[in-house]
Amino acid sequence: MAGVVSRESVATLRSALWPLARLHPMATPGTSELRPVLMVHGFLGHPEVFRPLRRRLYLEGWRHVEAVGYPSSRLRLAEIVQRIDAAARPLVEAHGPIDVVGHSLGAVSTRAWLREFGGADKVRRFVSLGGPHAGTLLHRLAPETLGPVLDPAGYWVELLAEGPEPVDTVVIRARYDQQVFPPERARLPGVREVVLEGHGHNGLLWSTAAHDAVVEALRAP
Repeated sequence: MAGVVSRESVATLRSALWPLARLHPMATPGTSELRPVLMVHGFLGHPEVFRPLRRRLYLEGWRHVEAVGYPSSRLRLAEIVQRIDAAARPLVEAHGPIDVVGHSLGAVSTRAWLREFGGADKVRRFVSLGGPHAGTLLHRLAPETLGPVLDPAGYWVELLAEGPEPVDTVVIRARYDQQVFPPERARLPGVREVVLEGHGHNGLLWSTAAHDAVVEALRAP
């Protein structure tokens, strides 16, 4: 457990200092006609936190990998969904249905887009990285705008719990997630999941094991 805390502290620091990620070289986009991937960051995140995963996908052959940016501390869920939809539309128009990877709040927002705002028609597969789909007991630390999204008894938590997932979905979560608490709240009923040992919430953005799981999920038929 001490090792998890240490690695999570480093991952959180790397996420907070996201401009430094640009100092690391980025791989050249691949040449395979793999389905485009859209990535959605979480609370207090930024598109650059996906830089390691984007690099991995390029090395695996992906050509089209994009990330959504939004001011998570100011927007309500419906406004975040608008950002996701605006980023997805050009990719869908050019290539057809896409795949989406969402981390934390980005995973919940993506799921709301798929279930309540027509996004399912634009997506083949959704990969959730540590999404607090059943809320988190730490919701009081988030701004008021996100209360209905993160409160286990919140409006969006209860609404999105109804019925099956509209697209093929894979959950990747940390067994010792310190932000989705308890960690089992990142589960989705009836959905295939990968539970990673040795990493925490932000570690899912930086760990090779998490990237392996994302690639496997995206490549699955």
